[in-house]
Amino acid sequence: MMDRNLGRILAGTLFVLGLAVVALWVRFAGGPELLEGIARMNPGYALLLVGLTVLCVVLRFVRWQFLLRRLHVRVPTRRSLSIYLASLAGIATPAYVGEAIRSVFLRRAFGAPVTTTLAAWVAERLMDFVAIALLGGAALTGSPVVVGAVLVAALAVAVMRSKEGTLRSRAVLLPTLGLTILAWFPATLVIGVAAHALGVPVGMLEGMRVFSAATFGGGLSLMPAGMGTTGTFAILQLQGLGIDLREAVTVVSVFRLATAGITLAVGGAFLLAELRLTRARTPSAEEHFDNIAGEYLDQFAPHIWDLLLARKTALLCSALPAPGPASTGLDLGCGLGRQAIALRERGYHVIGLDPAHNLLRHAQRAGLPTVTASGLQLPFADGSIDFVYTVGVLHHLVGPGWQEAACREVSRVLRPGGAFVIHETNPRNPLFRLYMGYLFPVLRSIDEGIERWIDAERWSQVDAMQLERVEYFTFLPDFLPRALLKAVLPLERWLERSSMRRYSVHYMAVLRKPLVSPDAEGRLRSGVAADARV
Repeated sequence: MMDRNLGRILAGTLFVLGLAVVALWVRFAGGPELLEGIARMNPGYALLLVGLTVLCVVLRFVRWQFLLRRLHVRVPTRRSLSIYLASLAGIATPAYVGEAIRSVFLRRAFGAPVTTTLAAWVAERLMDFVAIALLGGAALTGSPVVVGAVLVAALAVAVMRSKEGTLRSRAVLLPTLGLTILAWFPATLVIGVAAHALGVPVGMLEGMRVFSAATFGGGLSLMPAGMGTTGTFAILQLQGLGIDLREAVTVVSVFRLATAGITLAVGGAFLLAELRLTRARTPSAEEHFDNIAGEYLDQFAPHIWDLLLARKTALLCSALPAPGPASTGLDLGCGLGRQAIALRERGYHVIGLDPAHNLLRHAQRAGLPTVTASGLQLPFADGSIDFVYTVGVLHHLVGPGWQEAACREVSRVLRPGGAFVIHETNPRNPLFRLYMGYLFPVLRSIDEGIERWIDAERWSQVDAMQLERVEYFTFLPDFLPRALLKAVLPLERWLERSSMRRYSVHYMAVLRKPLVSPDAEGRLRSGVAADARV
């Protein structure tokens, strides 16, 4: 109740302050004439301005998630996005220090160390200054801003490299700077687009320079949301380009409304929501899948489900022994049981195992024999299963050593010579890794953004099992429309046969449990060697 009341007070305060700031700006910037000038803008440009701001925020969130992961803070992407958007209300505080509230939220929701997440926030602020300075300098060759940008960049790198931890490495610094430049680039276009929409002669490069100088100056002023400084800097810059004062004020009004205005509105709304959710308990992986059981099939279009089912079933059959009445297989993490049912239709005797009760109910109704259990403790005797397969499951085992423990359990229950077939998402392709790690968990509820992806080469190092082969397959994205499917399938088949196959979306790894245990094999080899010496 206290959090809810506090949220209402904060949201109400932000709303009242926002209205007051807008009213004062309109009053002193021309009143009705200003509103008339804004009203003549084409609505299509308004959507474009909103889109540029949204793109900037989305890319900055991707950068935030990237920094958190490099600092070994793994939190569900959807909740992290909510916390990030809530912290945007902090731009209404001096020097934007209120944005640091995201560290408090992450601590209360997930136990993330405040000092660690604050280091990520400081790194963000430093990179923002560097990127804005570089973009402003790039817009005007030979500008003193270029010199300033280089100096600020050197200072930022020196400060970040002086910190202990993973922020020091180039593998973090360079992608962070790249993401920051990519994020702020659409925002630098706002002034040029606003001017064009209002018929004011300001080029895009000039608009980028004005945006960079105004944002840089507003940030250095430490004023909340750059109030009274960012707009003033921008107006003076536009006047320096020969723009009439009234037109400059109108352009800057649209610019501030499309950036700070939208950011504050979104931040205030999510802050209210986040204050209500902060104390909510994060569900376990089993609870997560139980919660989404009713919408599981809605995650992909039917033609994508059918395509993946057919491809994966065919590959599984190529890796498994011929079906027989005495052969028993285990679908580890069977979910709805569609893969196991498809194999049973081909004559295989398969048991489905999953810790999510609600998912198993769907499988049971389809006639699949199931067991409710965890892959970390398989309820089967040693050497009692002929083959085990798992489809898109192991990356959900995110605890320390869980993936290795699951493999040991599989090896324990497999009969000697039994196969362990693994289907996983391939993290080798950077585009798929970006999509699956940062965007997919927001668009779909199957993944949470905390998964630990497994490179195919890792399976050559599994204890007590030997890697037989790896096959790479599928390149098509899960959002491909049905109308395009037939046209692009030949291209996918060609890619799967080419040298690019290692960058596919999925792979299948086939592991085999030796007929003789490693210890026994070692003793046997020692005995053979002794006999040879004799």
